[in-house]
Amino acid sequence: MVFGNRERFWIALIVRFAFGFMFLTSAINIFVSDWDPNLTAIQNSKQNLRSFVNNLSRPYQDSWINIKYSSREKDPATGAPARVTEIGMAIVRAFLYAMPFIFALFSVLLLTGFFLLPALRGAALFLVLLGLGKYLTDFKSGNTLTTLQDFTYAMFITLALFALSRESSTSP
Repeated sequence: MVFGNRERFWIALIVRFAFGFMFLTSAINIFVSDWDPNLTAIQNSKQNLRSFVNNLSRPYQDSWINIKYSSREKDPATGAPARVTEIGMAIVRAFLYAMPFIFALFSVLLLTGFFLLPALRGAALFLVLLGLGKYLTDFKSGNTLTTLQDFTYAMFITLALFALSRESSTSP
């Protein structure tokens, strides 16, 4: 399959705009989902980000991802470990805190066209991670629509990468 310069241009443009605006609106929505007029913009953004992380990390509390590390020190009264560190939740929460910033970075890279192919590869990988994470929380209920959507978006990006990798031997 050989694409001409026009086809490559339109494929790149449509994929860049579609996914760039999708990531941009996702990032903005996380920061402004619940706006309180009594708070400043920074306070609102921090509060919304904190709420976003708390709501999305809650299902992982009881999953196998929440790996716990117990200290060797014992509580003298109960004999239980004195300190338990939830390593899995720390990783999940860090990922969720970084998510809107990663969305914003991908949107800037895709909309400007800088580092287009690495940005598309990173976006596809990130969407697969999001799909796997959502599957871990929803597989018991059978509601895997969001997982399917994330994987479908990753497939669209992968198909666009394939189309953009086909070099044309002739110019139209």
